[in-house]
Amino acid sequence: MASQSAPGFIHRTYSPRLPSAAALLPYLEEIDRNRWYTNFGPLSRRFEARLAAHYGLEAERVTAVANCTLGLILVLDSYELPQGSLCALPSWTFVATAAAVRQAGLVPWFLDVDSQTWQLTPEIVEAALPAAPGAVGAVLTVAAFGDQVDASAWAAFRRRHDLPVITDAAAAFDTVTPASAPAVVSLHATKPLGIGEGGFVISETAAQGEAIRRRSNFGFDQHHAAAWRGSNAKLSEYGAAVGLAALDAWPQTRRAFLRLGENFRQALAAGPGGFELAPPFRRSAVSSTCNLLLAHPRAQQVIAQLHRGGIEARQWWGGGCHAQPVYADEPRQPLPVTEDLARRTLALPYHPELSPAAMAEIAGALHHAVAQPAG
Repeated sequence: MASQSAPGFIHRTYSPRLPSAAALLPYLEEIDRNRWYTNFGPLSRRFEARLAAHYGLEAERVTAVANCTLGLILVLDSYELPQGSLCALPSWTFVATAAAVRQAGLVPWFLDVDSQTWQLTPEIVEAALPAAPGAVGAVLTVAAFGDQVDASAWAAFRRRHDLPVITDAAAAFDTVTPASAPAVVSLHATKPLGIGEGGFVISETAAQGEAIRRRSNFGFDQHHAAAWRGSNAKLSEYGAAVGLAALDAWPQTRRAFLRLGENFRQALAAGPGGFELAPPFRRSAVSSTCNLLLAHPRAQQVIAQLHRGGIEARQWWGGGCHAQPVYADEPRQPLPVTEDLARRTLALPYHPELSPAAMAEIAGALHHAVAQPAG
């Protein structure tokens, strides 16, 4: 985000733009009239209904939450898995995925990803299951950088193994496929549909949606007794107001991202190469990040060179979760693809406010940096 960018960059990795004050005003005035600020207020329920309609679902299957991480925890909790059981997940993901597993009382078990999709696949999990260092309670797959997950393949996996499969669809607002397994979407400011902080859960059934809603309110049942382990994960009416205004503008927002993607692909193609577009960026109609795969394992060198030219590049997922100190001792399978991606990937500045001239400047700097000899 812009607030996290180091000073001096001409082009920042991301420049969020949420709905304007004018767009928010009618919703804020409604909150003033209602004097209902949280606890499943009318704006929050309307926001959920509109999200459900967007995906062609019954409203009860969508639950708005304070952020995507809490949504993942609630979904994992809804299966009431034995505490301490393993949750298989890719190491190639943002640390929030692993944090949710830990906070749900499960043990992250890090697996590798497919080199073509950058995603955990049913085949990878099935090959690893015989070597699992304990009982496996669930699988948490990730829609890498907003790419689409193969929902039918995971549904077949679930039938074969009777294991819950949850999708961390944080960046996949435009590509998530509601299916028989739950998915959690982020509404963070850096995502295609952003409200600042927030998210929503797409449940597999209305009954699971109700269970997640109750868990998001301290686990209270209809008698206000804490019947389940819960948390305070509700989205406030103010968050819902931003969400409703963001949905109002979504057709224009989506068109802006589509134009950005097409223009940026053309700018990057006008050079000698040395890299390719990441699979999620090639396939996703709307992406809020532009990741590249370098031909050679020197991402940090290229990033340093771009920084010297005032261009903020970064590695969104670093070396993978297993490389983070807090997760270094968690069980894992061999991770050759993840470790290769960690050495070869980087993200460029990417947001709808970039002008064609800025895109050409960024692409030119990238081509120059990639052409430098390895240091």
